[in-house]
Amino acid sequence: MGGGPRADPAGRLTVGPRGLPLDRGKLQVGRPGFGAGFASIFRGFGFVLATPKAWPFAAVPALVFATLALLTGWMAVALLRPWAANLVSDPSAWYAVAISWIATAVAIAVGLLLAMVLAPPLSGPALEKIVEFQEQRLDAPPRTPTSFVHEMWCGIRAMAFAAIFATPILVLLWIADLLIPGAAVVTLPLKFIVTSLGLAWNLFDYPLTLRDVRMRDRFRFVTRNWRATFGFGAAFALTFWVPCFGVILLPVGVAAATRMIWMIIEADPDSLPSLAPPAASDAIETVQPTAIPS
Repeated sequence: MGGGPRADPAGRLTVGPRGLPLDRGKLQVGRPGFGAGFASIFRGFGFVLATPKAWPFAAVPALVFATLALLTGWMAVALLRPWAANLVSDPSAWYAVAISWIATAVAIAVGLLLAMVLAPPLSGPALEKIVEFQEQRLDAPPRTPTSFVHEMWCGIRAMAFAAIFATPILVLLWIADLLIPGAAVVTLPLKFIVTSLGLAWNLFDYPLTLRDVRMRDRFRFVTRNWRATFGFGAAFALTFWVPCFGVILLPVGVAAATRMIWMIIEADPDSLPSLAPPAASDAIETVQPTAIPS
């Protein structure tokens, strides 16, 4: 994509002012719904696979996660296990060995969780490059370069706001499961919905934070386009439940989120007026209809 507005032989505008394809020659794309949001995960995969310059940056979250996981695993086996065994009077006794390995297993599990939590913010600068490459592909307007610290802050902020929204609700639903027999029939779909919306907010936050979009504008954007938001989050919720996929697929999610946001803005500029594209009429003026031979 790219190159600005284009028209078909009949003079109908087929590519919008940001290089995004318009639907069957219409002047505006219909507002994306659940299906378009769900399909964004495949668009994200396609973009990353088709953009070689993005590959080194796309590998960063997985590499950071693996490094942290291996480091904490080594510390658990080499340092914690002997220390735990020496807590009892006879370190060679079977119960001492059992205690040391149980402590080691717990430490490894905590280390994996810590690696999953820290990998996204530490990968913030690499994910920012994914956003940049996707925006270049979409002919999005240039934005002000940001510092390394600001890029890491984007990652921390994305996780924090999603956690603030989703965690209390998920805890209440978990308590309902424990206290109310058969509540899972209701709570399981609700958990999926909350998780999907939280993931969508998390991934949308990367490109929106880089453009300093205000929080109330983001909330309005998500609620105005809740079908696309839910479809987008649902696709990633179905894949992120696989251990470690939440980190490995972050580049795909960030690329897909960037594309989804600009597709929505292209179809509905009022969703985010601060990032709205030029009016369709401005684009039409640059396209001359093809003359029909008499």
